[in-house]
Amino acid sequence: MKDLNKIKELCPSAYDFIVNKADGAAVGKYELEGGAYVSVQEYTTKARSEAKYEAHKKFIDIQLILSGRELIAVTPIEKMEIKDEYNEAKDVMFFQHNDECTDYVLEAGDFLILYPQYVHMPGVCVNERSLVHKIVVKVPVSE
Repeated sequence: MKDLNKIKELCPSAYDFIVNKADGAAVGKYELEGGAYVSVQEYTTKARSEAKYEAHKKFIDIQLILSGRELIAVTPIEKMEIKDEYNEAKDVMFFQHNDECTDYVLEAGDFLILYPQYVHMPGVCVNERSLVHKIVVKVPVSE
């Protein structure tokens, strides 16, 4: 794994999960301390045109790749046009596609911390579709 100190500072229980339980964790949701949780996911990446830009208000996302390779596009929320209004129950809103973003290619051990002021589009294939096994940690935003 790459340097996980940022995750440890943000959410010690997520750090503990990643270091001690991630390798054997089945796909699913795992509750952590303080309202945080981990979602272990496995999926095949898709073309950029099939992916969605999303943002959250209540949670910070930490997206960490366990295996596979994917592109996550990121841009400040003020540069985006809302497509689907905020769904409070699901803590998500979706945005129109926008080419004014920064692309991050993540491989095993790489992670991104995505704060609510950033829109992100995960799950995009780099050159060809790839099976991705990843962890998404949801850390509640401090009021």
